Amino acid sequence: MQGALISHLSPMSAISSRLPPIHCLLAFEARARLESGVLVAKELNITPSAVSHRIRQLEDFTNLTLFTKVNGNIVLTPDGQSYLETVRGALYALSYFPSRGRAARPKQKLRLSSPPTFAARILVPRLADIREQFPAIEVDIQLSVPLIGAKAEPADIDFRFGDGNYPGRTVVKVLDEKVVAVCHPEFARRHGPFKKVADLRPDHLLRCSIDPWRPWFQAAGLDWSEPESHFSFSDVGLFADAAAHEAGIALVRPSMVEEHIESGRLAVLFPSIMAAPYYAYYATCTPESYQRPEVEAFIRWLEDHLYDPASRYKLPRKPVRRASVA
Repeated sequence: MQGALISHLSPMSAISSRLPPIHCLLAFEARARLESGVLVAKELNITPSAVSHRIRQLEDFTNLTLFTKVNGNIVLTPDGQSYLETVRGALYALSYFPSRGRAARPKQKLRLSSPPTFAARILVPRLADIREQFPAIEVDIQLSVPLIGAKAEPADIDFRFGDGNYPGRTVVKVLDEKVVAVCHPEFARRHGPFKKVADLRPDHLLRCSIDPWRPWFQAAGLDWSEPESHFSFSDVGLFADAAAHEAGIALVRPSMVEEHIESGRLAVLFPSIMAAPYYAYYATCTPESYQRPEVEAFIRWLEDHLYDPASRYKLPRKPVRRASVA
C-alpha cells in the first residue's frame, strides 16, 4: 500500500521539484514593477538584502540572468522580460482562483476604448475566449468616437490606430500585419481576369484615406500615384465591406476580413504581393495602469491570440514591438 501511495504521489513530487519558490517569484515580480529594492522590501515586509537574496536564488534556480545594470539603473534583461510575463500570468491566475470556504473575489472592471472596426473585427469575435480566460474581470468596451449625449469613462486600455507615437503612455503594438489586395470573386470575374498587376486599372481600386495604396504599388513594382475612385472611405471596416459588396478592390489586413474570406465574399489578389502599411493598431495605457496585473495580462493575452494570417495566407508577420514612451 505504501509503495502504491508513493507511486501515486511521485508525479506531483516531480512537478514540485521544478517549481521555483513562491517568495522568490513575488520578489522578482515586485522588483520588476517598482523603482528600487527598498520599495520592494517595504511592500513585502522584508529587508533589502533579502530582496537581493531571493532574486539571486531565482536566477540560480532558472539559470537565467534576470536583471542587469544600464546607466546606473537596474533593468530587466530580455530573458527577464520574457520570464516576467510568465510569472505575472501565473500569479494572476492563482490570486483570482476562488478557494472553497471563502467568497469569490468580486469582479474587477477593465475598461477598453477602441475604434469601431477594431472592436467589431478583433474584440467581439473573441468575447467568449476573453470570458474564459478572464472570468474574474468585467470587460467594458467603449467606442473611441464621439457620440451625441454619451460621456465615456476613462479607459484602462485605449486601442489606437496610428504610428505608435503616444508620449507619456505605455505602448504595445498588437496588430502588425502586411496588407493585401482583395475583391469579391464576382468583381474579378466581371472586370478581370487579374493575372498580373498590369491588368489592374486605377478605377478598379477603392480608396481609404488612412490606408493609402502607395506602399502596395511600390511592392508590386508600379510607379502609380494614389488612384482616383468613385468611392473613398475614412474607416477600414467600411473600406473592406465595400469590396465584399463588389464595389471594387480594397487594401486590407487579412485579420480584419477573416469572415469575408472564409465565406468566399473576398478573395486575395496576387497573394505574393504584400506591403507594410504606414499605420498599425496599438494598445496604450498610462504607466500606472500597466502595473496592474490584469491590464498587462489582457494586453499580453491579446498579443498571443490575435489572428495570425501567416498560418493561412502565408503572410509574414513582424515581431511585436513593445515600447514605453516617457
